[in-house]
Amino acid sequence: MKPTLCIAAGLLLVAAWPAWAQNTQKVTGQVIDSAGKPVADAEIAAFWSIQNGKLTAYQSAKTDADGKYALDVRAYGQPEALLAYDKDRKTGGLVVIEPKNAGKPATIKLGTLVRLHGDFFCKDINKKPSWTNVMLMPVPGNGRCLQCMSTNADFSVQLPPGKYHLQAYGTDITRLEKDLVLAADKPDVAMGTIDMPATVIAKHVGKAPPEWNVTDARGVAKTVKISDFKGKWVMMEFWGFW
Repeated sequence: MKPTLCIAAGLLLVAAWPAWAQNTQKVTGQVIDSAGKPVADAEIAAFWSIQNGKLTAYQSAKTDADGKYALDVRAYGQPEALLAYDKDRKTGGLVVIEPKNAGKPATIKLGTLVRLHGDFFCKDINKKPSWTNVMLMPVPGNGRCLQCMSTNADFSVQLPPGKYHLQAYGTDITRLEKDLVLAADKPDVAMGTIDMPATVIAKHVGKAPPEWNVTDARGVAKTVKISDFKGKWVMMEFWGFW
């Protein structure tokens, strides 16, 4: 029985591969500096991540001596953003590729970056979240182009000027969503300490649980109360969907 399951799983992975390949397209173009000159060794990707202060690109491409690049990106019929940095991470640029322009060369112009930073605190439970993640999405665009994860409840990212949608979430806190405009004449944007409301579960840690509303039950009446199980072990399972 076990070999059959392994073979089935393998066939499933093989079958899924062509579907993934069909959802990608090759984007070509050139990276130039503010003076219009080609930039060699620049790195381009649709997704970047910052962990422990280190900026890393995923499924990226680098430019050649003439600033040219070729990159496979997702293709779901929606605008897709490409974010590029020079090799020293001191300048950057972003281009949003519209579906109607898919297949056409895309030029990315590097320029001054804007530093966006801040930290989080939760007044509801009087402590910092133990883990946080901040995601930035260009407007218009599709999906996150940059994320910053932290175990210190802080974030610091550098992005080209433009419009972005920020999402932030973490351990025991609810999600924050905010639209931002980063301007070239304001190279440092400090958001300060952001108070993040606690989740319902986090608010009740160490406290008596609130009364529940049972819509269906097996083995007990739907009118059952938590107090009916006093002195007994009760296992509660929480489901979440993303």
